[in-house]
Amino acid sequence: MLAAEPSVELFLMLGLTILAALSLNLIVLTLARLLTPQRQLAIATPTDDDLPTVLVQLPLFNEGELVERILGAVMALDWPRDRLHIQVLDDSIDGSLAISRRVVNALLRDGVQIELLHRVDRTAFKAGALAAGLARSAAPFVAVFDADFIPPPDYLRRTVGALLAQPDLAYVQARWDHLNREESLLTRIQARLLDSHFRIEQEARWRLGLPIPFNGTCGVWRRAAIDDAGGWEGDTLTEDLDLSLRARLRGWRSGFMHDLTVPGSLPVSTRAWRVQQFRWTKGFVQCFVKLIPRVWASHELPRWHKLMISLQIGQPLAFVLGAGCLLLGLPFMTGAVVGGQTLTALAITASLLGFAAPIGFLVLASPGRGARRSASEVLGALALTSGLLISNARAGLEALIGHQSEFVRTPKATATQQARPPRTRWRYGLMELAAGLGLLGFVLLEEPFAITYLAMVIGGLLGVGAMQMLDELALAKRIDTRH
Repeated sequence: MLAAEPSVELFLMLGLTILAALSLNLIVLTLARLLTPQRQLAIATPTDDDLPTVLVQLPLFNEGELVERILGAVMALDWPRDRLHIQVLDDSIDGSLAISRRVVNALLRDGVQIELLHRVDRTAFKAGALAAGLARSAAPFVAVFDADFIPPPDYLRRTVGALLAQPDLAYVQARWDHLNREESLLTRIQARLLDSHFRIEQEARWRLGLPIPFNGTCGVWRRAAIDDAGGWEGDTLTEDLDLSLRARLRGWRSGFMHDLTVPGSLPVSTRAWRVQQFRWTKGFVQCFVKLIPRVWASHELPRWHKLMISLQIGQPLAFVLGAGCLLLGLPFMTGAVVGGQTLTALAITASLLGFAAPIGFLVLASPGRGARRSASEVLGALALTSGLLISNARAGLEALIGHQSEFVRTPKATATQQARPPRTRWRYGLMELAAGLGLLGFVLLEEPFAITYLAMVIGGLLGVGAMQMLDELALAKRIDTRH
């Protein structure tokens, strides 16, 4: 056995300390959700004659027939037709654009105020599409819906009513619900993860008076706040978080309606979910790099707000730190290198917090679903999230070094599915499978007992890798049978 290099031990101690702080942040939010009183937004109820014009923006990219469903839901909104303008912002490059044209033309013939905007150059991706649409409208309020959500009829009455009642609100965010929660264990796990975000994190931030991040859909913005904050910017992959934080730095507040739910479709394949999580992770870290200096330089925010915002948008850095600590910590786990007592204490503390914090977060997110069901969803969420370690660590590193990448939308099950060349089908999941098997082989050869520390990571990597490969085989089989 060898003594640890001081620099390695110092890095591990620093990484473990930050990981412990990120876990403590989740515990604080969970306790705040349990112990603080509920808050309700005041809602104005003007007569129909006094209702303002609302612009509804639908940013689309290769969404297939989902455009018909979302437009059907928008047309069912309880709002005067002469004060409802609809923009279909379709940058599609497949057959989806033809569907959008057909549906929009049919609504135009019925007298609906709707227009289709198609950009050949996808500059700034979703942010660019939203900005291009805003340039063609002077509506004072703007609602944004992704194609896979279905707003209820009273959505605008409640959200715009809240904005009318409180002039300092930049936007109101509704809570996501899930149309296909019961489709598979994967969708149930995703639903629980998202419920933990909305029911615990967003609700706790709302009760504490902290900024509520805009989630990119199911929200209504005050146009004046968008303009005052500098408008939509496409230099990050989470343009929603970026704009909402810039609005807060300009003094605008945000509102959250936990009792207003908008159901949407969850990704049905592991690869689609992995793509989504990569984009969200990279976008959050990009916002961290871009905005944290402004946050701490702000005279508008109290210090504890600055700390909580930093922990919020820095949370995905846990994947980068976790991957680094895992690699450097392997010699310690196998007994080849011995660390000091401080490192040992930090490792135990960070590990305990790293399990306790997300478990409490996830359990509280969806109460009343039965012990066995909850256990499978919580353990599945922990394992599959661990299985994203490599992908999300790469996303975080790319953001830290300033590497730009395309906005890759989350693949939809109902959108047009195209066959991929057989030689590329096996690529999806191979990285996670190889890492999981390599890690398993290393600990079995060096120190089998160390698998107790790494069981969740190894199982998650193997699970995410195998599930991606099975998804690709199933997709290929479905496409082959059509031909």
